This record gives sequence, structure tokens and C-alpha cells, in this order.
Amino acid sequence: MGNGVNIVVKRLKSVSISEMEFKRHMDIIGNVRHKNVAALRAYYSSGNERLMLYDYYSKGSVYALLHGRTGKSRAYVDWETRVKIAIGAARGIPEIHTRNAGKLVHGNIKSSNILINQQRYGCVSDLGLANMIETTFMPTAQCYAPEVKSSQNVSQALDVYSFGIVLLELLTGKSTTHLPGSPEPVDLVKLVDSVKSKERAAKVFDMDLLKYLTIKEGMVKMLQIGMKCVTISIKKGPKMFEVVKMLEDIIRMKLGSHGPFRNELVFVEKANTTFDLEDILWTAADVLGKGTFGYCYKATLGNGNPILLKRLSNVNVKYKDFQQHMEVIGRRRHDNVAELRAYYFSSDDKLLVYDYCNQDNLFTLLHGITLYLRQISDYNFAGKTGNNRRPLDWETRLKIAVGAARGIAHIHRQDGGKLLHGNIKSSNIFANEKKYGVVSDVGLLKLIGPIRLSALPTPSYCAAEVTDTRKVSQASDVYSFGVVLLELVPGKPSQYTKNDGKVISLFESIKSVLHDEWTTEVMDVELLRYLNEEKEMVQFLQLALDCVVIVAERKPRMPEIVKILEEISGIDPSDESSSENVLEDTEGQPSIESRLEDILEGLLPMLTP
Repeated sequence: MGNGVNIVVKRLKSVSISEMEFKRHMDIIGNVRHKNVAALRAYYSSGNERLMLYDYYSKGSVYALLHGRTGKSRAYVDWETRVKIAIGAARGIPEIHTRNAGKLVHGNIKSSNILINQQRYGCVSDLGLANMIETTFMPTAQCYAPEVKSSQNVSQALDVYSFGIVLLELLTGKSTTHLPGSPEPVDLVKLVDSVKSKERAAKVFDMDLLKYLTIKEGMVKMLQIGMKCVTISIKKGPKMFEVVKMLEDIIRMKLGSHGPFRNELVFVEKANTTFDLEDILWTAADVLGKGTFGYCYKATLGNGNPILLKRLSNVNVKYKDFQQHMEVIGRRRHDNVAELRAYYFSSDDKLLVYDYCNQDNLFTLLHGITLYLRQISDYNFAGKTGNNRRPLDWETRLKIAVGAARGIAHIHRQDGGKLLHGNIKSSNIFANEKKYGVVSDVGLLKLIGPIRLSALPTPSYCAAEVTDTRKVSQASDVYSFGVVLLELVPGKPSQYTKNDGKVISLFESIKSVLHDEWTTEVMDVELLRYLNEEKEMVQFLQLALDCVVIVAERKPRMPEIVKILEEISGIDPSDESSSENVLEDTEGQPSIESRLEDILEGLLPMLTP
């Protein structure tokens, strides 16, 4: 169109009904509104001219996807896409069958009449044309039941049969019709008719699918559904709503069907239930990476909202313990703690669902690592301190510290004071819209089997007593948070590579500053612009060093840390939106360099084992 919008115009020929009947039929078809049926947008009728207008589907038809467009080779089609195509088309057909008092049929279901939407689901097109155009089906047209000779014999049972052929086409990758430049047609019913076992079924599957050993059960299930649809007598075949139910069972098989929840996503209290397990399984998702607890994904739901999906690995607790721990985590609601929205438990998978935060994590803000893994923790960034960092002002650093401290203190008050975070690091702290810190990945270590310190990707955040993940405690949380506070001052990662190639922890680096040129080791050059706030910076560093002392009993507790940070920053404890820092006159006070040196000299004995 002139405005750049693409549409499909279908110009009919040999229409066998009157103009009045045509308009009445257009009204019936036009009222079919379903996300898996290509909607009729407009029509034109005058004399012998009949036009129908549809939306344009840029991803094309299933036939083109499976067999390639004319003159082009076919593309690789994964199992998930094939299932989504089948599910989508199957859901659209029963909607057609309910219209016009149950008399409406499609009459021409085949892979070239199933289009693919942006979410990769199948959408049925060319609805209801067989009722208007009288034609005789060729014997070679193997997408129709043998007893159906012409378009005048179409029925809902025929739709089921033809859809069964589409399922077989999705599984075998072979075509039932011959188009110029396309593969030779195959009688799919004869091909699979002799299949009586899973072992023999493997011989008919598309070679691309045989690479997926974990989905064999689902492929066999779809094959059985297809064979039921193409039964010898179409009157004995299943109804389309039954086919939909059988196909949806394949979705449930994806995450295992033996879980206590019977494949239900459990939402924590006050969560907005705008999606379900199926939405998560078949939505477009990006793998963000693998960390200590498993894989993380960014999934975009059908409504366009992104979520963060964490798929846990090595979970060594039973369902009841998992459920109880999720309830503990789900109950803690705080502005500075990333909230768990939902969870899922089965024998095969354990999933956690969070809102996706579009703000940067603290690691990215401090060290300029521009990764597509922006929101994901558990990566060892040693030696990757890129040069594309953006300046992070002192006020923002204080607000991030105050917010994160409030969040951790809140966590420590839960479950009778027994809950802990267990994995505090700068990549697990995010800045919210007000630039306050928000803590994520709370309490997951309790669910995971013991992990040795040497196997952790960021051991530099762990206190000396934490030899494996079973040793974590609220005191070790304080230590880890102290390392984060140390990161905020020099702007270096907790572990980084020196010019000589040696990997060193930030803690060890600060311990050694009394013997080296230490000014830039301790103070980020970005902070040298805030000389009128040197007193607060020194107090901040003092607090950080108090948190990382060796003796656990000497560490401050999180409520005390919150109070000190609020005093340093001047942030009102009752008003998170306050961002004004209270500054004192620094005239006549010792230089920041001499005061830092005094702190380090006094603390060095305590920092040394």
C-alpha cells in the first residue's frame, strides 16, 4: 500500500455462488476472529470480480519453511518451531468449526495454507473458499481423504484428516504435493502406516529432528496423533478439539509430566498472573548464559513484556522442601530485593520467574562491560575490565550501596533470622529507576548441592571460612557485601588482571597498598572530582574494611551497616526517594590521602590472618 503496509490480495476465479451468497459467506468468514486464523480484512464483489484482502505474513507458509521457496533450498527447522506451528494451526481450526451453527469448515487445509506468525505459531489461511468454488480433487492431491472427490464433499472430518497430513509433513519433512522446483510428492499415509513401534518410527522422521534425543517421546506422540487423524474412515477420526488437547500434552512433556504441580506454574503471593507455563515454554527466548545455579533466559511474552527465567541445575532438595523455601523467598517483599514472581517444580526441571530489569547491574556500571548478559550473575570477569565504562558519580554509588544494604538487611530478618543471600556480588545488584541498589538471586544456595570454593566463578567475594557453599552465613554475606563496597571506591572488579598478567583480588590489592604507590589503587579517578565529600568517602572505606575483617565476630551486622551508610549518604531512612547528601565543611581537615593511609595502617593487622 502507499503507506508501506503489505497486504495479501486474493483474486478468486470460477466462483460458483451468486453475489448475494458470496457476501453472506464473506460475513460469516469475516466474523471468525482468532489469533491462529488469518483474518479476512475486506472483500470486493462486483459482477465477475471477487477480491479478498488479508494481512501479510512475512514469515511465509509452512510449506515454504519445510521445503524451501521455489528455487531455494529449505532452511533448518527446529522441533520447537514445528510444535508451535502444529499447536497454533490446531487451535485455529476448532474456532472455525464452531461458526455458522457448527456448519463452517475450512475445506482446504494443507501446509501452503498455514502461515507462520511472528511468534512462530501456525495460522490457518484461505478459510471457507472450498464452499464457494466447485472443483474436483486430483487423485495425486494426497492432502485430502481418498473418499473426498470434490470441494462439495468437504466436512469437518476432512479438515481433521488434512490436518493429520500436515502433522506428518512436519515430522517427516516430506511433501505431499508437487510444485515447480519443489521435492517430489510422497504418500505420507503409506510411509507411516506400517509404523508400529518407536524404533521403527525413527526411520520416518526428518533427519534434522533425529539430532534431538531428548524430544523423541514428543515426536512419537505427534506421529501417533497424525496417524489417528488419517485413519481409514475419516468419520472415525478424532474431533479437532481432541487433537488440540493431545498436542498440548506434548508441550507439557517438554518440562516433564511427573512433577507435583502437574505442569502448573505456581505464582507467589500478590503476583500478577498474566501468563502461564505454556507461554514460557514456547515464547521467543534468548539464552543469557550459565551460572552457578543454572541457565538464565530473557523471554518475551506474547504481550511484549520481558521476564527473566532461571532454570536451576543440581537441585538436591525434595519438592516439599523446595516449596517451603520458595514460600519463604516469595514472602519477602521489599523495594530493594528482586521479587520472585513464580516457580515450577518437576522431576526434570526447576524454574524461577522474575521481572526482567532493564537497568544495568553494578558490575556493568562500574567496569563498563557491555554484554548482552547485562542482567545475569555468576560470570568470572577477571581480566575483562573494558574501557567503555560510563562515569558513575559518588551520589549514585552511595544510593546503590544504601539500597542493596537495605535489601540484604531485609533478607536477614526473614524466616526467623535464618534466611541469607549466599551469593552477593556486584553483578547481583542492580540499579532501579531511582538509582537505588536492588539485590537479586536471593537464597538459592540452599537448594543447590555443595559447591567447592575453587569451583565458584567469583571466589574473591567469599569470606575465608567459606570453603564450600555449605559454609555460607549471614556473616559471610556481610563479607561479600564489604567486597562490593570496596569495589565502589576504586572502581575495580573484585578480581582483576594486573599489567604483569597476574590475577589478583581487590582485597589483596588494597592490603598491599601500604607498600606500593596506592592512591589510584584505593580511589577511583572519577571520585577525585568530589573532594568536598572526602570525609564521607573515608567513612565509606572504613565501613567496607570493617566488613571484610577475618574474625566473623568483629564484622558489623546488616542493620548497623544500613544505618552507617544512611548517615554517610544523608539519605533519610524513611524516604527512599531522597537523594540529597548532607555535606560537612572540610576546611582545615587532613588530606584524603593521609586519612586513607591512617585507616589502612590501623586495619592492616586485623586484615592479615
